[in-house]
Amino acid sequence: MRRFRNLLAVCALALPIPAAIAGCGGDSGSDVDPQTVLDDTFNNDQKVSSGDLSLSLNGSADGAAGGSFEASLEGPFQGDPDNPNAIPQLDFTGKVDYSAAGQSASFEGGLTVTDDNAFVDYGGNTYEVGTDTFSQFKQMAEQAAQQQQSQTSGLSFGEAFKKGCEAQLQAAGGDTSACDIDFESWLTDLSSEGTENIEGTDADHVSGSLDVNAMLQDLIKLGSAVPQASGVPSEDQVQQIADAIDEASFDLYSGTDDHVLRGLDFNLSIDPSAIPQAASTGVSSIDLGLTMRLGAVNEDQTIEAPSGAKPLDQLLNQLGVSPSALGGLGGLGGVGGASLPGTGGSGGGGGGAGNTQAYFDCIQNATTSAEIDQCASQL
Repeated sequence: MRRFRNLLAVCALALPIPAAIAGCGGDSGSDVDPQTVLDDTFNNDQKVSSGDLSLSLNGSADGAAGGSFEASLEGPFQGDPDNPNAIPQLDFTGKVDYSAAGQSASFEGGLTVTDDNAFVDYGGNTYEVGTDTFSQFKQMAEQAAQQQQSQTSGLSFGEAFKKGCEAQLQAAGGDTSACDIDFESWLTDLSSEGTENIEGTDADHVSGSLDVNAMLQDLIKLGSAVPQASGVPSEDQVQQIADAIDEASFDLYSGTDDHVLRGLDFNLSIDPSAIPQAASTGVSSIDLGLTMRLGAVNEDQTIEAPSGAKPLDQLLNQLGVSPSALGGLGGLGGVGGASLPGTGGSGGGGGGAGNTQAYFDCIQNATTSAEIDQCASQL
């Protein structure tokens, strides 16, 4: 149950963060410098407050123990361009299909977030969080986002990562020099592939490869910087993993006029036989693919609440999750939609597990990302 509450706290921190993919000017076509396209795409200040997002992930494994899966997520989102910390409204639908060991399964669901409520679509039914509970969650999430925004405002992705990483390692007593990572060194064999139409917009197409060895070395260095870290691969193991990667390629599509990221394809092929521990698993090859497309950038999106929604408690009970396990959110486990502990009303007088007021106070007083993480213990 504690893990479930911590997961909820992570969602509270992550949900309201808006898409902020940068864009500057630049040339287009086959003559454009691919490195310039990457720099202009990930190091500018243009915000994406709304759009239509499409994500898909697929994988297959050949061999006696092989199988396949496909997952997709798509739908419109609408943020508040004047308040980057606000939870965006959205209407996403998702689907997962997989087959393995002679069995197959399929799942479809959805998530709708309006200005004052949230809805989950599962098993052909729609369930609502409820306006009171959502309002409390929204307050918690936006306070956390505001705190994070104050720490990373004006920083590039690399600078923001380094600042957060150093705060985490410093809190753990680790070596903060491991946070000095040059992410661009992971991208090699860059090539300009001309201009293509992506979701109705001309975009510069850049292809390249991922330097798996360089990436693994940086990640292992980061893991080793944590005191008493366990399970860190040896140099030989790192080399085995790198040798097992037959392909790690990407195609990036950046708006020609605004250099907003409009599309990304990533393909990964693995040969398990190059790793002794995996050679006898019954899998001869693994292929993974990721595709992202972003259309209607910064165009107004209309998000409507579904009708006929049932209380979310019914879904939680159906899944075998006690609503009271969510502790920090009133209305989920309290009788008659009780308020959050510590916030007054019929939910109780505060203190103890699920004290969300203490969480709010902790977020407001936190000055580093590590302190924000520690606030989850208040839920």
